[in-house]
This record gives sequence, structure tokens and C-alpha cells, in this order.
Amino acid sequence: MAGKAHVRGEYEYEDIFEERPAKRKKKSYKIYAFFVILFGLAIIVLSFVVLFYIQEIEVTGNGYCSEKQIIDTVQNDKYSVNSLYVWGKYMLGRGEKLPCLEEMKVGFGWPWVLKVKVKEKQIVGYIRIGEEEYAYFDKEGMIVKKDTAYQEGLPCIEGIDVGKTQLYKRIESENTKIFGEILETSQELKKYNMTAEKIVCKNNKIYVYIGQLCVSLGDNVTAEKIAQISPIIEKLEGKTGTLHLENYGEGRKTITFKLDEFPE
Repeated sequence: MAGKAHVRGEYEYEDIFEERPAKRKKKSYKIYAFFVILFGLAIIVLSFVVLFYIQEIEVTGNGYCSEKQIIDTVQNDKYSVNSLYVWGKYMLGRGEKLPCLEEMKVGFGWPWVLKVKVKEKQIVGYIRIGEEEYAYFDKEGMIVKKDTAYQEGLPCIEGIDVGKTQLYKRIESENTKIFGEILETSQELKKYNMTAEKIVCKNNKIYVYIGQLCVSLGDNVTAEKIAQISPIIEKLEGKTGTLHLENYGEGRKTITFKLDEFPE
């Protein structure tokens, strides 16, 4: 850059102005700022990965469904090692749920601890598969558990032909109407906290065996019929025989008990 000429007496001189490296300093500052931001982001990402890396999963509410089944369902992809990712997936309704569960909620204990609370579908009965296996089903007739272990307090379903018995599939039966009545029976018994040993279908009629008593319900099961069983059984304590409820309901109040008589 040229200087300006000045005259002072007999002499001339020029002021010389030097250029400063402003652009170079500005460029160096941008590079420094870039690396600071990059380093900060790296720390954030690393903290996110380490802090939310799942070290423990606590499962509550399960009975017949194993903890391993639930954990495997929660961690079903490669990103599911991160608790925040899993939580977000279930919050958005994109997490998977086992068919035997009615509800499944995921929350935090600590950032590295997931809490999974489940509610299982209620088992209302079972059928025998061969001599050593049991298929337990819910109110819809879906098999929610297959096991060689016998579970007490549930009725065994007898007298109907069934097809395939696949886990998490509905029991197949040719007589869908009578099977539907059996499901209604087992569900209503559960509702009134009654424990039956078995529910038997004979000639398209349904019989419920409770202790030493047989209850005949006919071919049409209603909640009204089931509601009569418990108070009557209390009065028949110590007796054996068949309680006839097939004609009860729709304005008819006929109930009979035949001592020491059972369906052939």
C-alpha cells in the first residue's frame, strides 16, 4: 500500500503502512472453534453411549411368562443396548410385545437400568396334549403357555376335538359354537373365583365338575347360570350328585339337584 507524501521544509517523506495478517488470524480462530465444538459433541455422544448403556433390566408382573422371553423381546435389535433408545421406542408405541401380555410398560430405574412392568393375559383353562404336556389358554382360546408342568386351580377341558395347538395361536376346533360356550364357562368361573377340576362336553352339552358335584349347564352358558352355582354349592356341602341348571334363565327359575347321579 502506497504511503502519502509530505513536505516539511526542504524534505519529503512518506508514511509506510504495513498490512496485518487479519485473514490468517480469523481463519485460525475458525479452525480452533470447529475442533472445540467437535470435541464437545464427542464428549456428549460418548456420555450418551456410556451413561445409557443397559447394565440391568428389572422385570415385574410376570408369572407364567419367563423373564428371558420378556428381555429378549425388549432387546430385539442392535440398538437396544441403549436404555434411552428402548424407552423412546416404547413411548412411541413401536416396541414389540409378547402375544401373551396385555400390557407392557418400560421406564427407568437409573439411566443404565430399565424397568419393565407387564400384565399377563389371564389363563382360564387348559387341554392335555398327549400324556405329558399341557396347553394353557386365555379367554379368547389362544394358547399362552405350553408346559409339562401341571398348574393347579384351572379346569381341564375334555370332550372336544382340537386341531393344532401352537403357542400364541387360537385353539382350533371343528365345533366352534360349543367351544365358544366352553370358553364362556371358564371365563365366568374365573370371574366368580370358582375352581373347577374340569369342564366336559358330552352330546353338545356342557358339564362342570366342582369337587364331588357336577353342574349341568346345557348347550347355552350364561353369566346368570354361573352366578347361581356358588351359593347353591355351599348348601350342598358334603353331598355328591348333579346340579341341573340347563333350564334356568329367561324367566325360568327351575333348578334341581339329583343326589348321587352323574352324567353317563
